[in-house]
Amino acid sequence: HARDVLHPSTPIFIPKGQIEAELARILEGVGYNHTTSTVDPKEVEASQKEKLGRFYKRALPYHETATNISLVMLGLELDKQAKTSEGETLREIVDKDVGRYSDHRVVVMVAPSGSGKTATVVDLASRHFVIYCVCCVPSPTISPGFKDLNFITLSKDVETIYTTIINKEHGGSRDPLDIDTEVKSLVGDRVDVEFLARLLFLQHLLDNNPALEPKQFFRAQTTKGASTIGDLVRRAKDYQVLTIRDMLGQVQTNIQNHLLPRQLGIVIALDEAQVAANGILPGKLISPSALIKNRNVLFDNKNQIHPEFRRGFLTPLSATLSNLQATLVILGTALSLQNPEYVYSAVAKQTNDSKITDFPKFSEYDVSKMLSDLVQMEDCVIPEAKRRKLAGRARFSIDVVNRLTKPSSPGDSKQVVLENAIDQSIEQTMEGLRRGVRTILASDQSGGMARLLSRIVLAYHLHGGKISFAGKDQSDFVDKALCRLRPHSDGVHLVMDEPMVVEAVEIELKARGKDPAFAEYMDQIFQVVANFGIASTSKGDAFEPLVRRSLQRFNGYRLVDLPFLRSVPLPAWCDNFKLQIDEINTANGFGYSDSGLRADLAFLTECPPNKMLIANNGTRPDGVWFFSDRQYAGSLAIKLYSERLKNAVHESNQTSSDIRGCFLRKDGIKVNESLAGIRDDFVASGTPSNLRGILRIHLEFPGVQNGNPITHVKRDPAIGIEDVMVYINLSNMDDFFFEGISESAEDMVKLKTLIKFITTSD
Repeated sequence: HARDVLHPSTPIFIPKGQIEAELARILEGVGYNHTTSTVDPKEVEASQKEKLGRFYKRALPYHETATNISLVMLGLELDKQAKTSEGETLREIVDKDVGRYSDHRVVVMVAPSGSGKTATVVDLASRHFVIYCVCCVPSPTISPGFKDLNFITLSKDVETIYTTIINKEHGGSRDPLDIDTEVKSLVGDRVDVEFLARLLFLQHLLDNNPALEPKQFFRAQTTKGASTIGDLVRRAKDYQVLTIRDMLGQVQTNIQNHLLPRQLGIVIALDEAQVAANGILPGKLISPSALIKNRNVLFDNKNQIHPEFRRGFLTPLSATLSNLQATLVILGTALSLQNPEYVYSAVAKQTNDSKITDFPKFSEYDVSKMLSDLVQMEDCVIPEAKRRKLAGRARFSIDVVNRLTKPSSPGDSKQVVLENAIDQSIEQTMEGLRRGVRTILASDQSGGMARLLSRIVLAYHLHGGKISFAGKDQSDFVDKALCRLRPHSDGVHLVMDEPMVVEAVEIELKARGKDPAFAEYMDQIFQVVANFGIASTSKGDAFEPLVRRSLQRFNGYRLVDLPFLRSVPLPAWCDNFKLQIDEINTANGFGYSDSGLRADLAFLTECPPNKMLIANNGTRPDGVWFFSDRQYAGSLAIKLYSERLKNAVHESNQTSSDIRGCFLRKDGIKVNESLAGIRDDFVASGTPSNLRGILRIHLEFPGVQNGNPITHVKRDPAIGIEDVMVYINLSNMDDFFFEGISESAEDMVKLKTLIKFITTSD
C-alpha cells in the first residue's frame, strides 16, 4: 500500500498528553553534537593562505571542513538587496512575521541562476533561523552549494507513493479526482514527516545551546547535521499521522519559546523550486483551483487532465508548508513559480504572497569592489574589457575567486594569474550561456524564439537595457540564465542587459542563422552609429543620441517648414524661428562647473541659445534647447518600447517634455523632496514663468495603446502659453527620420527599419 512508504512498520499512536515526553525520548538518541562539529578558525586561515597565496586577504567562508571554501556562504557581500514591487526586502518581510502563529507570508523569488537568490537567503540566515532545502532529484543536478540528500529521499518517496497508487488502479475505473486527492493527502503526510525531522533538529540544537546563532544552524543542517536529519526522518516514520501532526505542533511551540524572547523567526526556504514543480511528479497532479471546474472543462475527450491544469510536487509541498508557523520562501528560475496556483492550496490566502523578481544588477564598479574585498588585489588591475564582461551578476566575479584558489605556474606574475583566472571564468560562463541558447534554438520550430532573441540583442545595442519584452511564454530565457526579470504593470518582462549574455546570444544567433535578418541589422546599427559620430554602442543606449542628431539634420529649417509640422496650424511665434542646434552636450560639457543636477540648473538659468542640453534623469526632458529669444524653447521626450506604451507611460513622457516642470516628479506637479532646493532655485531663476512657448517633440515607439495622440497646439490663454505638442510613432516616423535631406538619408532608412524590427513582433 502507498501508506507503507510513510510507515514501513505498524505505526505508533501517542496520546496528545504524552507528545512532549515522546519527543524528548526521540531526541535522547540524537548523536549530533554541535560543539564537536565546529572548525578551528586558525585551520581555516592556514588552509586558505596556502590556496590563495599572494591573493589572500581575509578568511573566506568554509563549508564542512577547514579546507573547503564555500563562497555561497558569503551572502550579500555588497548588500545589494532585491525588493518586492512594494519596496520590501526579504529580511523586512520576515521581521514582520516574527511572533505570528498563522498567516505567515509566502515569498516567491524568481530570477536567472547567479542573480543572488541563494545569497539573499544566506544573508537572511545571519538574522533568522532558516530551514534550507535544495529541491533535488536522484539524477545529477546543479545545486547552489550542496546536494540535499534528504530531499532526494523525499522525492523518491513521493514518486513511490504515486506509482503505488497508480499501479493499484491499473485497469480500474476509479475517478482520477479521487486518485489525485489520495496522492496529495499521502504526499502531504510525507512532507509533514520531513519537516518534523528538520524542526526537531533545530530544537535539539537550541535545547543544547539556547544562544545558538542562526548562521550556526544554517551551516549545521547543510553539513554533518544532514545525516542526523535523515535519521530523524526514519524515526518519525514510526508514528501515526495524527501523532506526527501533534508532534509538529509541539515542536513549533518549543522552538517559538526559544526564539520569541530573542525576536527571531523561522523561515523555510525551498531552493531550485522549479525541480519540485517540473522534475518531481511532473504534470501528475491537478491544480487545486481546477477541482471546482466542470468536468467537461477539466478533462479532454480521452478523460485526461488538460495540460493547463496539471501540476507537480511543488503544489502539495508548498501547500503543506504554508500551514507551518514559518515564512515560506520559494526560490527558482521558472516563470511558472510566480503563478499562485503552483504555490497555494485551494483554500490558502493569496493576500500574503509576495514576489521578488527584480534583482540588482552587478555593475563594473561592483566587480572591482567585490574582488578587492575578497582577495588581495594590490599590484593588480582588471582590464576594462574583462571587467565589463564580468558585470551583470555577482556569480561571475565569485567564480574568479574560486579559480584563484587553484594552483598556478610558479613563474607567473600576480597580474598574469589574475587575468588567467578571469579568462577561464569568462570562457566557462560563455560556454554555459551558449549551450543554453543552442538548446532554445534547437526547439524553436516556428522561429519565434530566434526572432525575439534577435530583437532583444538589437534593443540592447540600440538602447541599452532600457527595453523590456513581454515573454510570459518564454520561460527558457530565464531558466537558461539569459534574461533578467523586470516588474511591469502586466506582470514581469524580460530584459537582457548583461554584456557577456548579449555576446553569447549574438554569437549563437549568427552561427545558427535562424533569423537571416539579424546579422544584417547588427551591421546596420554600427554603421549608423559610426556615420553619426556617436560613441560606441558597446554599452548600448545609442538611440537617444541618434534621435538628437536626426533632429539636428533640420538645422536651418523654419519651424513652419518642418515635415512633422507642415499640416499643423501653428502659433504665430513659430513664424519667427528656424531650428538651429549648433551643439549637443551635457551641462558640464558646455562648461558649467557644478555637478549633476546643479549643472543642469545653471544651463536652464542662463538659457544659452542653439545648444541642446543632454539632461540628467532628475531634470526630466531627454533634450532641451532655447531659441534666440529665451522665451521660446524646444524639448525631446523619447520612449522606445517593445510594445505599445500604456497611457500612464505616455502621460509621464508628455509631462517630462515640459521644461517648466523640470526637477518635479513624473506627474509634473508634485515636488520631489530630495530635489526641493533645486526646484526652488529653478523657479526663482524666472525660466519657468518666462517661457511662452515650447516645441515639445515626443517620440513614442511603437505607439500608444488605445490610439496614438495627434500633433496639436496646447494653449493656456490665461497665462499666454502656446506649446506645440508633436507626437512621432511608427505611423509617422518618416516625417522625423526624414529622407528628403540628402545628408544621412540612407542612415535614416536603416534606423527606421531597426526601430520597426525591435518594436514589433511580426
